[in-house]
Amino acid sequence: MAEANSAYVEKLRRHEVEVLAFLREFESIQENLRLGEVRPVQAQLLAATGDAFRRFNAEFAPLTPPDDLSQFHREFVIAIAHLERSFNLFLTAPSPNWTLAFLKSRHSFVRGLYALYDLRAMLPTIGAYFAIAGSSAIVETAAAGAGGAATGFAHHERTDERGAYSLYVPENYSPNRRWPLIICLHGGYGEGYEYIWTWLRSARSRGYILLSPKSLAETWTMTMGSIDTRSVMTMLDEVLANYTVDTTRTYLTGLSDGGIFTYILGLERHEMFAGIAPVAGALHMAADPMLRTRTGCELPIFVVHGVHDFIFPVSYTRQANELLSSLGYNLKYEELSEWGHAFPYSINERLVLPWFESLPPRSA
Repeated sequence: MAEANSAYVEKLRRHEVEVLAFLREFESIQENLRLGEVRPVQAQLLAATGDAFRRFNAEFAPLTPPDDLSQFHREFVIAIAHLERSFNLFLTAPSPNWTLAFLKSRHSFVRGLYALYDLRAMLPTIGAYFAIAGSSAIVETAAAGAGGAATGFAHHERTDERGAYSLYVPENYSPNRRWPLIICLHGGYGEGYEYIWTWLRSARSRGYILLSPKSLAETWTMTMGSIDTRSVMTMLDEVLANYTVDTTRTYLTGLSDGGIFTYILGLERHEMFAGIAPVAGALHMAADPMLRTRTGCELPIFVVHGVHDFIFPVSYTRQANELLSSLGYNLKYEELSEWGHAFPYSINERLVLPWFESLPPRSA
């Protein structure tokens, strides 16, 4: 039995290496994707992945695993099937409807990530994907006295009072200390359960709770006092009621439409946040009444925008930054010369997270 286990695990480790390479390559492509340059990145992904999925299906999936690994084997094969579907959808021939194929590809990719995350104890190689490179070892078990609080991922359905949201609580959570929290807002037509992955490594490696809301409609309501503002605040109240959150280190960030709403929600509820970071967003006219009264003028704001943004041109962001600076807002701006408008995995890790951690806690 020990020999059978050893042979199975040896084969598993070989395929793990290839899966990890796919995860990293595909994530990088998603972060740097430009819709006018689809064919080159499809070729890039194909070259990096090769026939890894075919060989997995031929060599590993049909194996009869040791009895104690049979459930793991079934779940691992399902996880890889999600990734393979994502891979195939991404390779759909470019057309006016290719964006839909990409969104379906992204959905399958995220389903695969959740499945792999649940199996990470058996996948030490793939497990490296779920932590910032070079971070200290992650404590997977809850600290003593955790009080039975649920850790890891939780997904909350929509209610009459608020929208759906996804929550991540570090596995070493303890109510005996106060935990910083990041609210991360998806882009237009996005979902909280998928956008949360752009922050997972940071939260898990550095000890943050993540709240990733779903907008009540296809995107955020861009007005002051909106139903989405009330919805997000209700979600936050639920989290505060169940976890020990450091309310002096609560941060807000969002991508694209989520970046627009970060400005609106952040300024409107400025007393709640230690800092806000709109990424690839825009300053909406709904903020004008607040700007006229300099509402939230002392709130630290970190604006991140790509020169090649094809949704919100960088020229508009430069003008907005000049306006905010002229009004005395506490602004930092980072313009990315090679970036466009896509998922900000490494941007969150290397720019936004360090900026959040450089800020003093807000006054209680």
